[in-house]
Amino acid sequence: SSTASGYTSGGSAPLYANTIDKFPFSSDANATDVGDLTQGRNFAAGQSSSASGYTSGGFAPPYVNTIDKFPFSSDANATDVGDLTQARYGSAGQQV
Repeated sequence: SSTASGYTSGGSAPLYANTIDKFPFSSDANATDVGDLTQGRNFAAGQSSSASGYTSGGFAPPYVNTIDKFPFSSDANATDVGDLTQARYGSAGQQV
């Protein structure tokens, strides 16, 4: 999450989703689709810095090793910025 909004990405809906959804913390409101991951995935891990959100690993199928990054400053698609050391399913996520 950023300081103003929460983000959810991927998931099973019923196919593996590639959407990045954003919802405000300042009011009760529905999420909006603000971008796409580089591929659909389920059971991905979520991480964030103060400036960007990250989605890594997951199941597409098969298991995925990519690290996707999307900016909080603008609504945009994710970019593939690297790979995990191995493909993972259901990793834990961290926030800085």
